Amino acid sequence: MPTRKNNRSLRAGLLRAGAVTALLALAGCGGLLHSRAQTIHGVSTLADLDRAAAFSFAIMSDNKGDSPGNRPEFARMVSWMEADGDRFVIGLGDHVKRGLQNGFLPFLRGNAWWRANFYPNIADGENEFYGKGQGDWGAGGRLLRETGLTGNPNVSVRKNGCEYYARIPAGSYTVHLIQLHFPDTPGDDEVAFPRDSRRFLVSTLRSVPKGPRDIVIACAHSRWGSWLGSLSRSQRKLVMERCDLILSATTHYFERIVLPGYEHDGALVLNTGSITWPRGCPPGYIRVHVLDNPTRLVAQYIRADRDERELVRYGALVWMKVHGGPVMSPRFRD
Repeated sequence: MPTRKNNRSLRAGLLRAGAVTALLALAGCGGLLHSRAQTIHGVSTLADLDRAAAFSFAIMSDNKGDSPGNRPEFARMVSWMEADGDRFVIGLGDHVKRGLQNGFLPFLRGNAWWRANFYPNIADGENEFYGKGQGDWGAGGRLLRETGLTGNPNVSVRKNGCEYYARIPAGSYTVHLIQLHFPDTPGDDEVAFPRDSRRFLVSTLRSVPKGPRDIVIACAHSRWGSWLGSLSRSQRKLVMERCDLILSATTHYFERIVLPGYEHDGALVLNTGSITWPRGCPPGYIRVHVLDNPTRLVAQYIRADRDERELVRYGALVWMKVHGGPVMSPRFRD
């Protein structure tokens, strides 16, 4: 298992990789990745991208109990998801917060689509809300019962009640979603992100099919904004090679995280930002469009502080992962 010293070293590497992220965005992946997959023709607006995609889905996090009833950013997101026909929503945790309004739970109970299509992560906010505190490991799993996931035949919830593997059908595709529990506290990774959780991740990834229409996503809230530094070298290699998308949260800052050695290859690793409590970035959420021939995932951060959503044409707020291939900046052509 990785030592704390090794974890610190990798986390430092991830921070240094932030500069690499900016350079890749400015240079179109350094000018190294030119292929037919990089250019998406006939797209100049989000509506064009919607028409070109096989399907789309959304990712949001860190709303701390906020809902459409008390925050306009959340209301815009919900309205836009419905108008855009997103198939489902992945949550990255901290969806409730003790001591705050928590209109999110009544919203879930009253909105049939969200109850059926929301796949939350259990994080420290959920532990605090349902248990004795943020470090009450697994107590937040009660949120899964609020969403009905515990009775979903396509969802396998672990005995710990807070981690699960979901198979989400989307037309001819299947999205394989692994949700792991890694709260901010306690401060020891061996306790907050135990070996048992990592074994579950590894065994699930090894068993998941990886055909051209299988999309694999692994998620954990994390303490540092990325949980990859808490894995062993062999575990990181497996995750980067088997996953298409790796998600984390907790920093409330949207960014692509570049793992040293995987500047162009492997999974697309993103921190999800925050829909209502951002730090250093606009409030927003991620939309992912899945394109055919070849299969590609276009992920862009949709700003929710504006009256209209816009296609992110370039820069550090839009990335593309080619299924079985590289990560790059997409090029949209009318």
